[in-house]
Amino acid sequence: MENSKKLSYKVVVALGFLVYFFSYAMRLDYSASIVAIVSDLKITNTMASAAVTGSFITYGVGQVICGIIGDKVSPTKMISVAMLGTILVNTLVSFCSNIWVITALWCVNGVCQAMIWPPLTRFVSEQVGSDKYANAVTVAGLSVSTGTIFVYLFVPVVLKYTIWRNVFRCMSLFGIVMMLIWLFATRGIKMGRAEGVKKADSNKTISVFGLIALAGLIPVFLAIALQGILRDGIQTWLPSLINKQFNIDESSSILSAAILPIFATVCVLVANALNNRIKHELKTAAIMFGFSFVATIPIVLGVKLPIITIICAAFISASMYGVNHMLIALIPKNFAKYGMVSTFSGILNACTYIGASVSSYGFASISDNFGWDAVLISWCVIAFLGTALCALKITGWTKFITK
Repeated sequence: MENSKKLSYKVVVALGFLVYFFSYAMRLDYSASIVAIVSDLKITNTMASAAVTGSFITYGVGQVICGIIGDKVSPTKMISVAMLGTILVNTLVSFCSNIWVITALWCVNGVCQAMIWPPLTRFVSEQVGSDKYANAVTVAGLSVSTGTIFVYLFVPVVLKYTIWRNVFRCMSLFGIVMMLIWLFATRGIKMGRAEGVKKADSNKTISVFGLIALAGLIPVFLAIALQGILRDGIQTWLPSLINKQFNIDESSSILSAAILPIFATVCVLVANALNNRIKHELKTAAIMFGFSFVATIPIVLGVKLPIITIICAAFISASMYGVNHMLIALIPKNFAKYGMVSTFSGILNACTYIGASVSSYGFASISDNFGWDAVLISWCVIAFLGTALCALKITGWTKFITK
């Protein structure tokens, strides 16, 4: 269906950035506030983590479903509904005192959040065209790092002067402003079912499962899950670790997590530059996992300094962003000749959310039962396993991509 209105490239880029910025902020605000929530509601880390685990599951599953729906309905309307849903969820959470009600609401938030990125990519693509799509969607993706920095700077300020409930209320107000901007900017745009793209005939006979076996992707799936555990687990629980290990107040411990996206941006650029030289995703991933393993050594050996713990944790988490870029963003291109780039992009990305779901509950359970020192040891073990999996898969992956 032809759009009745076309926005300028700059407007589309700005809208994409702002929409995903506030989307990510209204998904991350719970994790950023979890230290204060645990303290105020007198609950355990394990109980508090249920909301994060549930939202990871609903978000991961929702990505696949909403991606399909986003090609059948108007993406502008779908995004509007999603934004309204996440605003309502954040508002309701601010009035709840029962952690299980909050958990249920945050699972709904995962569904609402999953309704934003897939249709947003279609909206950007049809508005700017294929030639400019890559640059436009890259700018939108940068909102993840900036949104993370915003949340981990904003939340500590709110908690310093008021209660955690106002974090969600403020985010809802921000969301309302963003939704009004979106509705105003996209008024008059009519988008229906996406037009299919004709593909050349091919003689493909191999199935998805056959390709998984041929490429030997099971170790890669496991490595992706491990990077999801480290990346999202550290992002969720670093403030709590700093708070409990060093008796640093809640707002300051949350502020410590603001360093994570800065390191992440640098590590993604380093991983990309490294891969441009060696041109092998598994080798690069193994090196990045190796960097994270080295970064765990000081804190596992007992260096009890807040700044050392924060920097090491930031480097471990950031290295996982480099691994993520290799194994999820770059590997799917190798399946282009089979016509399955999108298929394997979805499969590989799903493994991240499996790991993320494990991390939120797993680290909480370890900390509750064995203490935060055990969590640090688990980081070391996971980083070592990830390094080993990627290193052992290098030969097999070389054979597959050079056939």
